[in-house]
Amino acid sequence: MAAAPQFLSTLEENKRLAIRWFEEVWNQGRRQSIFELFPPNGMLHDGGAVIRGPHEFCRFYDTLHAEFSGFHITPLLTIAEDNYVCLHWSASFRHRATAKLLHLTGTSIVRVENGRLVEAWQNWDTAGLVSQLTGIPSSFSGAPPTPSPHSGGAG
Repeated sequence: MAAAPQFLSTLEENKRLAIRWFEEVWNQGRRQSIFELFPPNGMLHDGGAVIRGPHEFCRFYDTLHAEFSGFHITPLLTIAEDNYVCLHWSASFRHRATAKLLHLTGTSIVRVENGRLVEAWQNWDTAGLVSQLTGIPSSFSGAPPTPSPHSGGAG
């Protein structure tokens, strides 16, 4: 007897769509997926910047590819609710100028409509990236700064 077909829930379909974006656009470098998955009225909130539509996204994408190569993004955690998907991910890539292998993590939240990513918000560890590039430890470690014995602090 043949197994009954298994249908994915909308939540699972949305998760797969978000993962597909990272796999095709970043890991495979498939630019056409940007136009397939990100509509003309789509918006990406990247920290304080807002990127509108696939053409603006391609400029963002090209800027990153001019500086870095060999992108590999791995979804670490994917959660879906209603028409939103949240992905926590890790990325590795190479800085073209120095050939340094770099690593960072980030979190993206996407809103899905009609099988496309219509709005997204993302934050990634830019302080960690700068620290890896410059060799200067990030002051954003999450721990409060330790006062210097010469700082004149109360004691």
